[in-house]
Amino acid sequence: MRTQALAFDIYGTLLDTNGIAKALQSQLNLDEPKAMQVSLLWRRYQLEYTYRLNSMQLYEPFDVVTRNALAHALAEQHIQADNETVEGLMNAYNILAPFEDAIPALQALSKLSHVKILIFSNGTKQMVTSALNSASATAFTEALILADDPDIQVYKPAKKIYQGLLSRLNADREEGAYTGEDVWLVSGNPFDVAGARNAGLQAFWLDRAGGGWIDNAVPLKPSKIVRTLEEIIDLMKIQE
Repeated sequence: MRTQALAFDIYGTLLDTNGIAKALQSQLNLDEPKAMQVSLLWRRYQLEYTYRLNSMQLYEPFDVVTRNALAHALAEQHIQADNETVEGLMNAYNILAPFEDAIPALQALSKLSHVKILIFSNGTKQMVTSALNSASATAFTEALILADDPDIQVYKPAKKIYQGLLSRLNADREEGAYTGEDVWLVSGNPFDVAGARNAGLQAFWLDRAGGGWIDNAVPLKPSKIVRTLEEIIDLMKIQE
C-alpha cells in the first residue's frame, strides 16, 4: 500500500479564523456584530494582500501580512487601536481555537500506518507552531511545509508552493517517490483546493457549510468533497 500524504491547511480548516471576533470584541470594546464584521474584513484583506503580493512577485512574511490586514480593517471601520492592543490581537490570532472535529480527526489519522500527516500553510513557522501548540495538535503532525520556506516564499494558490510541497515530501523519501496521486491537500478554502488541483495534486474540500462547490475562477474541482474531517478517516481506512 502506497503511503498517502495528507497536507492540512490550518487557517479555516483546522483552526476557526472566525474565533478572532471574540478577541476583537473584548480588546476593542466592540459589540458582537461589529466584532464579526471586523473579523471578516481582517481575513478578507489578509488573503487579498497575499494575492497582490503574488501578482507583483513580492513576498512579505505572513505575520507582517496579517498585521497590515488588521490595520486596514480597523482603519476602514474608523477604529483606533494602540500598539499594545494590536499586539494582543496578533497574539490572539496565534492561538485560534481548533474546530471541534480537528484534533480527534488528526489523532485517528495518525494511527493509520499508510498515512503521513503534515501541515501546509501560508503561515510563518512561529505562527503555525504557536497555533499547533495551543491546539494540542503538534503530536499528530509529522512535518511543516510553509510559505516562508526559503525555497518557496510565495503564497497559495501559486503553483510554486504546491510544487514545493511535493519536492519537500520527496526530499525526505528514501524509496518510491510521491506523485500527485499520493498527495492530498485538505482545505476548507476553495482557492487553495483549486491551486492544488492546478498543480496536479489531489484535494479534499472541507465544505463545512454544506453549500456545495460554486467556485468558478477556473474549471477545476475538488477530488472529493467532505462535510467533516471525520469523513476523511473513513475514506483513508478504505485504502488500507
